[in-house]
Order: sequence, then structure tokens, then C-alpha cells
Amino acid sequence: MRGWRGLAALAAMIAMGCLAFAPARADDASANQMWKSLADALFPHQALTEDGTIINLGTPLAADNGALVPVTLHMNYTDPGLPADDPHRVKKITLVIDNNPAPVAAVFELGPKADVTKIETRVRVNQNTRVHAVAETTDGKFYVSESFVAAAGGCSSASGDSAGYDGPPIGTIRLRAIKPEYVSNDSQRKEAVVMIKHPNNTGMQMDQETHLYIPARYIETLRVTQGDDLIFAVTGGISISEDPNFRFDYVSNGASGMSVTAVDTKGEKFAKAGALEPAM
Repeated sequence: MRGWRGLAALAAMIAMGCLAFAPARADDASANQMWKSLADALFPHQALTEDGTIINLGTPLAADNGALVPVTLHMNYTDPGLPADDPHRVKKITLVIDNNPAPVAAVFELGPKADVTKIETRVRVNQNTRVHAVAETTDGKFYVSESFVAAAGGCSSASGDSAGYDGPPIGTIRLRAIKPEYVSNDSQRKEAVVMIKHPNNTGMQMDQETHLYIPARYIETLRVTQGDDLIFAVTGGISISEDPNFRFDYVSNGASGMSVTAVDTKGEKFAKAGALEPAM
């Protein structure tokens, strides 16, 4: 975990030093140099290979709300078909929003037995930007998928009911089963969503009453397990949207439920364990 935090901090320093005055629509040369600088800092001395069969990043071309931009990370193990022991299976994914004030949005660690092939979440996008997903496979190689999103103001957009006065308190976690989008021959493959009530403040949002900036406070780590087996873990930053949620697929190990633990940057700990709410 500490190493992931170092990567996020490094990317944040690069952002503050080099990206704060980046134009909203950088030309290709500038965008290429931006990504090269980030890649060199985050993955030094590593070759990043573009390969959509290993990692595929899905984003909208344009977002109506820069504070709630959907992102899908998809690992294609069924076409051409990778066996469970294939060295190209993904163990870690780094999601980078190039032009955000802190470009590293999240780092995902995938459990070796859960066989996760899809993670969906929502992110903040502060200005038009390229987005990159970098997957590290079990054989130590790196693969990258790129997308572009036109959006603005996501990091400074005001939060909703961050205090939880009109709803559940901060740290409330829900675990819900999801009906699969397609019928799978694998009866053990399931889908679920984890939702946590939290403002995920960026430090760039202004209190509308005091006109002071709200201190940054966000979910820093989140871990989802079934029994003793990890499904996935997240190290997050300010780019994950308010009330973080993660939809994912996984192979059930037969455990009766899941456990979720989370810690935010104030050191507050949140947890939930038990059966999933039924699919709607």
C-alpha cells in the first residue's frame, strides 16, 4: 500500500508543478509529452504495450457532468481466451487522468482467485483530457489502454449532502448483487456493486456558506473479500467521485457473503460484512 501512495503523491506533485496551467485543449504533441512525463514517473524503465485483449478502457467521449464520469476497466480473458494460469492475467491496474490536478485516480489490486474481468466506477474530470489504464500482468509486463474525455470542473464541483444529514451517515456501505448483463455458462461468475457514502472532498471545493475551501478528505483504501480471498482492493485519490461505488464481476468461491473495509484520509475506518442485498 505504501508504494501505491508514493506513486499517487509523485503524480500529484507532477500535476501541481507541471499541469496546473495546462490548456483545456492541448494539441497532440503536448498531450503526448504530458503522458510521457507521467508514464516515465509512474512506470520508470517499463515498456507500456497497447493491447486491447489485456486491458480495455471505456469512457464517454463527452461527459454531461465532470464530477460523475463513468469509467469501465475490462480485461478480455474470453477472446481469444486466457486460462487461469496464463501469465498475461492482470494483477494490478493504475487509472490515470492525465490533466487532473492529481492524475492517479486509483490503483486496483485484483485477487488471484476472483478472476475479475470488469470494474466500473465514476471519476472526476477537471478539464479535457486523455485517460489511461495501465495493467500490470502476473509476468511483470505492462499494457496500456487510452481514451479521451471532454469535461470540465469535476474537481471543484460542489459536493451534495456530504454530511449525510438527509441520508445515511458517512461511511455507510452497501453491498448489492447485480443481475448479469448476459447469461454466462459459468454459474459461479457473479456481479456485484459496492457503494460507500462519503464526500470524497478534493480540497478544491468551496463551502457555499463560509466561502472557504473544504479540506480534502477521501477514501484512501478499500478492500473487498469473500472469505479469506481478495476480490479487489483500491488505493484511491481525489479523482474518485463523491459516494464512491465500484461495480465488478468475480468468480464466487462459495462464501456466504462479502466483507468490505475502507479507510479515509482522516483515519476513519468503515466496514461491512454479510450477505449481498438481492439483485434488482
